[in-house]
Amino acid sequence: MFEVHGRWQYSIEPPIIYIKVIGCFNREGVIAFAKNVQADLSILPPNSIEYAVINLAEFELTTADSLAVATEYFHGVKARGYKRVTYIKPNFVAKSMLESIWRGSDMDVQFCVNAQSYLEQNPEHQHVKNWL
Repeated sequence: MFEVHGRWQYSIEPPIIYIKVIGCFNREGVIAFAKNVQADLSILPPNSIEYAVINLAEFELTTADSLAVATEYFHGVKARGYKRVTYIKPNFVAKSMLESIWRGSDMDVQFCVNAQSYLEQNPEHQHVKNWL
């Protein structure tokens, strides 16, 4: 068992969860992240969250062994009733990896070049601009 690598912050504002991931994630980091988020979401009524907004500006990537765990988590998001996942500022490699993970899933996946472009597309979310 390895030490957890990767950091995260999130804010749950039904029907949206805002997530910021920081650094490089190993398998243990992805598992810890998923458990942490699930624990907080489990206190909400089912299907309370329909949208995820994930800021990747400080994300560095994942290790090879964490990719299967991340894929499982992402596909679980669809099963839990999410309608859309929006990624903010993914680097080229992360965007390619995410497109591959979501391919064929029927999930509405969007990519924004930065937080400003996200807020321009979603002006009703201005209240989170400092958090993003």
